[in-house]
Amino acid sequence: MIYFFRRGTEALSCETRLNPTGNGYELLVTEHGRQRCEPFASVADMLSREHELLQAWRAQGWREVSGVGQSPVARSPRFER
Repeated sequence: MIYFFRRGTEALSCETRLNPTGNGYELLVTEHGRQRCEPFASVADMLSREHELLQAWRAQGWREVSGVGQSPVARSPRFER
């Protein structure tokens, strides 16, 4: 699952994914033009962190982008809630 957010002219994103090099899961977060990877051993821990980030961003005025012409939103069924 990839989330895209905008606030004014700024953008950020958060991608949940399987660890491509081994066991576990990752959150790939892009903020201020920089990318960081947060590794997790369990899907529950990763989803908890994802929820924490999304709630904080929304509280800070970030809005999720979806729809044609705004940003390509890739949705994956791997991590359904």
